[in-house]
Amino acid sequence: MHSRPFKTIAFLVVIASLGALACDLSTFGLGQASKPQIVIQSPVSGAQFREGAEIAVQSVSVDRTGITRVELAVDGATVRADAPPIAQGQTSFTLIQRWQAAPGTHTLSVRAFNASGVASDPAFVSVTITPGVEVPTAGAITPIPPAPTGELPIAPSPSSVLPTLPPVEATVTLTPIPATRAPTRTPTLSAPPGVYAVSIRVDPAAPKRGQFVTFHVTFLNTTGSPQGYRWRIRIFEPDKRNSFGDTAPLNSTLPVGTSVLASEANWRVSGPGDCMQFAARVFWIEPTSKQETEFSKPDGGGPAAGFQVCP
Repeated sequence: MHSRPFKTIAFLVVIASLGALACDLSTFGLGQASKPQIVIQSPVSGAQFREGAEIAVQSVSVDRTGITRVELAVDGATVRADAPPIAQGQTSFTLIQRWQAAPGTHTLSVRAFNASGVASDPAFVSVTITPGVEVPTAGAITPIPPAPTGELPIAPSPSSVLPTLPPVEATVTLTPIPATRAPTRTPTLSAPPGVYAVSIRVDPAAPKRGQFVTFHVTFLNTTGSPQGYRWRIRIFEPDKRNSFGDTAPLNSTLPVGTSVLASEANWRVSGPGDCMQFAARVFWIEPTSKQETEFSKPDGGGPAAGFQVCP
């Protein structure tokens, strides 16, 4: 007659054991691990720097298990990896990573790793590096020698002979020649015959949710004659193959040389939410098949522009 209370007690013991086991599994990392979060505080996307400048990329990353490493990449290639002073990791880690600027438009990205080895989604900014100004060295100043002292040889005239003159010290004042600045050189782009997309600029550089975005594309036409294209911008989330959205297609004639065209300003991120990372890429549309192909840069890479949309 004591079997019913015994079954109740046994059931409660089993439930408590399962709860303890779930906690243990979470403790040993067998539960679902959350990703770290990271944002770039500076520079802002669209910032411009001179060639050779040292760019300080400041990021803030957070994770409840602790941040153990932050990687800085330029155009997808990792250039720095830094760890916090606490080997076990820090739940919040503010870091400045430096990169020597090289000419061109570059996408900077950072990614944080936690103590479990889980990586955050990357945070992106796009920066433009302009060529430096060459300052020529001022030429050497050659001093003017003083005039010779003593008698000045004067050819006698038939009527008179001039007397001997006393020595004369010549005083020479040297005026330094100031160095002049050479004008900033605009780099000349050269590539095999074709049409290329050199860079993409996001306007505004740090758009807000609900704000329409315009993308300015620098094209390079080396075919020797104007070329007509139907093109548009497609926007991607990091590590996603399908686009998050796109701009309306445009029909444009690209003149020979470089030109800058603006996309339709019909794309935005609507509704409430957190900050989101994106990469903008430019595609041309084949008139018959409607197949879309991404423009490439003269070096073969794609001119993606990373940016962030926040509330």
